[in-house]
Amino acid sequence: MSVIACTYFDGKRSLGHPASVIISHHAIQIVGHDVAQSFATRRVRLSEPIGTTPRWIYFPDGSTCWVPESGSLTRFVRDSRLDRLVHQWESRPALAALALALVVALVWALIQFGVPAGARIVAERIPESAETRLGVETLAGLDKQWMQPSKLSRARQTALRAKFDKMMRAGDADKNGGSGKQNIGPVVLEFRASKIIGPNAFALPGNIMVMTDELVALAKHDNEILGVLAHELGHVRERHAMRGLLESSAVALLIAGITGDIASTASLAASAPVLLLQTKFSRNNEIEADQYAIALMQK
Repeated sequence: MSVIACTYFDGKRSLGHPASVIISHHAIQIVGHDVAQSFATRRVRLSEPIGTTPRWIYFPDGSTCWVPESGSLTRFVRDSRLDRLVHQWESRPALAALALALVVALVWALIQFGVPAGARIVAERIPESAETRLGVETLAGLDKQWMQPSKLSRARQTALRAKFDKMMRAGDADKNGGSGKQNIGPVVLEFRASKIIGPNAFALPGNIMVMTDELVALAKHDNEILGVLAHELGHVRERHAMRGLLESSAVALLIAGITGDIASTASLAASAPVLLLQTKFSRNNEIEADQYAIALMQK
């Protein structure tokens, strides 16, 4: 049995007063002015030992005890092996710095390799209906803030769609260049005008592709437009848009978990249109899309 001096807070008032903690094998008692309680050891929680800083004892009724001399408590409380190991590392600056470096390295490796690999697996298992709905809702969100209806004539849009469909059929005829992947499937080509986005084409989840009037006006030949669309088809085939959104969300959740700012994750779903529009695919993703576009254009 051990007796340790502490400052007791009843959990109702901010004023603390002197008390004593009596520690036995199965119970912890708190004795002082107007307080005499006993709790089973398994129901009492201790703050983590950090260097020589004071420790807190948290009782199940909401009351707490502040032990100014942490060493007194540490000598009599049986912290777990992990707690003792962490305490040793935290007590030595060199080991603490090494631990921090290891955490940074692990987080970097997870973001660099783990998240993309996980996103690829998850993207392949997302139902087609769910991905299509996400693409439609994302397009609607972009239409509200970033884009306007296309000013191209109906005849011009029909002609470009015909050439695009012909290129799609060329790719589907050989199962995407003999890569072993399945055909992309129907792709919806949407025309929009946007001075904000400028000359651009991009793929959304659900086999939706958007091309701006500004890109059509910039091109000197329709084959240049088809080359850009072929590149975007490569992103569609590899589901880069869905994977990019998953990666961005996973990284945001990971950072929120590390920093404790979980509330900031509530806006992830609402920010999907901006995330997809601003996503910069990795160099590997761009190479995959380029390789597919080159093979398709050669056909």
